[in-house]
Amino acid sequence: MSIGERVVKHGGELLGVWQHVWTPSQIRYVVCIPARNEAARIDRCLTSIHSEFSRQAHIVLVVNDSDDETLDIVSSLIASGAVSATLVAIRWRNGLGTAPRARALAFDLAGLVASEARLFSTDGDTMVCRGLMDAYDAAFDEGFDLVCGQIDFLPDEALHLPWLDPSRDDAIRIYRDASRHIVSLTFPDHDNPWPHHGNIGGANFAITADAYRRAGPIPLVAFGEDRALRRRCEAHGLRIIYSALPRVETSCRLDRSATGGLSAELQRNRTELDPMVDEALETPVRFLHRLQMRDLVERGESRPRLIDTLIRGSMAPERSRHLASLSSRSMAWFHIEDELPALRRERLTFSVMERHLPELLRLRDKIAKAPPGSPPFDAG
Repeated sequence: MSIGERVVKHGGELLGVWQHVWTPSQIRYVVCIPARNEAARIDRCLTSIHSEFSRQAHIVLVVNDSDDETLDIVSSLIASGAVSATLVAIRWRNGLGTAPRARALAFDLAGLVASEARLFSTDGDTMVCRGLMDAYDAAFDEGFDLVCGQIDFLPDEALHLPWLDPSRDDAIRIYRDASRHIVSLTFPDHDNPWPHHGNIGGANFAITADAYRRAGPIPLVAFGEDRALRRRCEAHGLRIIYSALPRVETSCRLDRSATGGLSAELQRNRTELDPMVDEALETPVRFLHRLQMRDLVERGESRPRLIDTLIRGSMAPERSRHLASLSSRSMAWFHIEDELPALRRERLTFSVMERHLPELLRLRDKIAKAPPGSPPFDAG
């Protein structure tokens, strides 16, 4: 399938293609970047990638619905031979354009350049830091399939963020860390002993070509495509690591449209009196129920009990029996978490989250203090 055919498949209209490839046999990474109106930052982004990867990476950049000079800047760099890159300019049809869709297209096009290369995801407003490639190489050499790196803010932009009561950011961080700590206590992950950053972001993750063929493509969700891809990797039993060693610095500007992710959270926390928080943050009762269901699915010995629980949770009997019969329990949990009505996530406002924080911390402490070998959810 050609570039144009892939663009159409993803819902876009191809405006042009610019390409310069140095030495295909040297390509070990394909850097996948969606970009829209990034003229102020794209040059720094590409320069940092070239400085880190040199000739071992090829950049696939999807400029979508852009009306600034992003296209001119990148096409000039390619024409000069300064970077090894494939630039695809598109216009989305029928209002289909989203960052997840552009990222998915970039990953799709990457296979045309180097089908076995590792796929590195970043953004057009992001700079990679020194040592990133070596850190990714080390993780992949250890056998990991998906590596989730560290994302920090560009220091020069962070200095100019509007003031925010630090207690708000602290409360969200503590709630998120406590939730991740509880998961690590109840479902220990030997590859990621607590503490770890526990995050995947489109600005900094990498995946092997084989893992992406198994768990991909990137899901076409409204936002959070990175988390959705991670869930698919978990369902397929792939090895995932949260590493602070591959680092990037990304923009924290507020002057752009955003429907989800880090940018939207920054905007909400600085412009709303009682903003919605990350959908991953749940009340302790709902969070505990989610963990109990996962325990029943992944570790429970009674399949009839699971079937009965799913049916009582409003899942169709035939579907309940099918999911309970799957040999891969991680895949069964992937579908059950997605389909069971009782597990649908409900967004909390900051004030509600803050009110539940002491209860969540008590739950964490009870689970942490439980005697070794005791049932993990008695603390609830």
